[in-house]
Amino acid sequence: MNKFALTRLPHMTLLLAFKTVAEHGSFTRAATALHLSQSAISQQVVKLEEALGVTLFVRSTRTVALTRAGAALLDDIRAPFDQLVAAFEKCARKAAPSVLHIEAEPVMSAFWLTPRLKHFTQRFPALRIQQLLSTQRVEFPDEVELAIKWGTADWPGFETQFLMGLNYVPICSPALLEGPDALRVPADLARHPLLHDRHHHDWEAWQALYPTPGLEVRSGHVVTDSNVLAQLAIEGHGVALCAIELTERAVRSGELVMPFPELVMPHQLAYYLLTKPHKQISDMARQFIAWLKEEAGNGA
Repeated sequence: MNKFALTRLPHMTLLLAFKTVAEHGSFTRAATALHLSQSAISQQVVKLEEALGVTLFVRSTRTVALTRAGAALLDDIRAPFDQLVAAFEKCARKAAPSVLHIEAEPVMSAFWLTPRLKHFTQRFPALRIQQLLSTQRVEFPDEVELAIKWGTADWPGFETQFLMGLNYVPICSPALLEGPDALRVPADLARHPLLHDRHHHDWEAWQALYPTPGLEVRSGHVVTDSNVLAQLAIEGHGVALCAIELTERAVRSGELVMPFPELVMPHQLAYYLLTKPHKQISDMARQFIAWLKEEAGNGA
């Protein structure tokens, strides 16, 4: 029989306090991480030392270092402790409603994804989808499993899958098809202000593809929000160059029209699905990705 045996196991909070101090190398930082006071953390570590009959830390004014016994204890409890925490989290996830966290571009979410979401959520009535909206950057906090981002295929630090390309065409209010300056042929575009999304590049590329006499592609109004761009076009402020795929609802409703639907410009950028290369995604996220590809028309 062992000469030394615990009559009862130390409380979980004592082990958690010890592990947090050891991993942070500081009582202060451990207290911050656990949302407790420094004195509370110190008392919990002292209680653990008393229960075990060993000194776990060498304390000085500015530093905290593990003793040999403390280092051995940390090595022994780290893996089983993390497994226990993971088991609790897994159990809690099963009990809680399923939540899928995604990141998306605002215009893509507003005009393409959100109108289609009901088709997916009807399959999973208990599912809750939380969208983080970001423009021209990727945030990807820990809870996010996938992002839908506009750009090239090169996203350092992420695995990328092509989702969909966009086809741009001149779009405007139906009012611009009437009156003395009505849009009847492409040359009539020169009589109306052009609407630009952030810069003049798209209209410049369109003009290079479809040379139009008299069209000053660096003139007109510039906005930094694609939603505002569409609204400017709806209100008759000019002609915007927009993606057919993102304005289909407004065209169906009659808020917008395509005066020259044959003058389509495939955009050099596209939407991509981003995931972390070493982060396993949930089965729900995999099903969501497969559904997105089906909706975009590039499913396997």
